[in-house]
Amino acid sequence: MKVNSSYTDPASKIISNGAAIEVNKPLNSKEQLNSELGRLAADIYHKGEHQEAEPVYNRAMTITITMVGAGLTKEAEEQEVTTISRASANLYMPSGEVSKSVEKMFSQYGKIMAEIASELPSLAGKNWGLSINQSGEPEVTGSLSDAEKALIAEKFTSNKDFVAAAKDFKSGYLKYTELSVRGWSNYDVNEENFSKVFDLKEILDNVQGNEAFKKAWGKDFSWLELNDNISAQLSRNAEKL
Repeated sequence: MKVNSSYTDPASKIISNGAAIEVNKPLNSKEQLNSELGRLAADIYHKGEHQEAEPVYNRAMTITITMVGAGLTKEAEEQEVTTISRASANLYMPSGEVSKSVEKMFSQYGKIMAEIASELPSLAGKNWGLSINQSGEPEVTGSLSDAEKALIAEKFTSNKDFVAAAKDFKSGYLKYTELSVRGWSNYDVNEENFSKVFDLKEILDNVQGNEAFKKAWGKDFSWLELNDNISAQLSRNAEKL
């Protein structure tokens, strides 16, 4: 979606160090903006740089948007803000489609990896990756033999829940980065290069929360680590627009 405005996407800063976000917007749209983005602020937990003995997650957040001379009607501007805020929620928030799809993959990942390790113990210590191709199928990468790649691919492909979640991750990411601005939307990721940008194995190997996170959230999967890893892979593997 092309936006004829100067816009600071709140989610583009959420994924850094949980810094406060400031947004400036004309007073006549303030109530509407608060209504659309208030839901996001209520769900945001910032990961502190230093954890105390008792982990603290702060909800406080200031959001600001600057839209200068957009030339839009009030109704069109309100719809634009609504679309962008919903896209940001689905990209970066724990209840969003991207996070939920990766969490579903994560719930199957340990079991699949255990099966692979039992049948191919020689893989221990070898570097390999996992992507999802344009057909929506898991694809194994790395310096492995054809037999090893075939066995690994079969293990992931045969797990229908994993495959469905991987497809949801890809479709959700592409859909919402197209609708959003700034943040991850600043990188050129599309149907053709998605498999070259994102290594699903790297993501899943790095989304387990630390003890403080587990205590605060009551589960292993960390959406904070997910956001960090996606950002890291984008900076390494994708071109900026």
